[in-house]
Amino acid sequence: MITLHEAYLKARKEREKKGHTRLNFCRDYGTFWGFLFVPPLDENLLKDLNGLVDVTVNKNTGEISYFNPIMDLDLFEKATPVPIEQFAEYNVAI
Repeated sequence: MITLHEAYLKARKEREKKGHTRLNFCRDYGTFWGFLFVPPLDENLLKDLNGLVDVTVNKNTGEISYFNPIMDLDLFEKATPVPIEQFAEYNVAI
């Protein structure tokens, strides 16, 4: 079983490859966590970003995948938001 902290680090490392280093959202989908990382942009530009997908980490295997909320709105709506402020406790940049 992988911890939320370990999942965050894996997801961040994956998205850093695309220059997406700023955590915008985190959600608990039940069997996996979803993290939405965005480029380090001005706050006003964030509203223009659309079509982004969550990088996901399976809670049991640690496998990385991707989830597009548009593909399963029911699952997206049932997901539990995880406050991103708690990641500051890990001494990692949010």
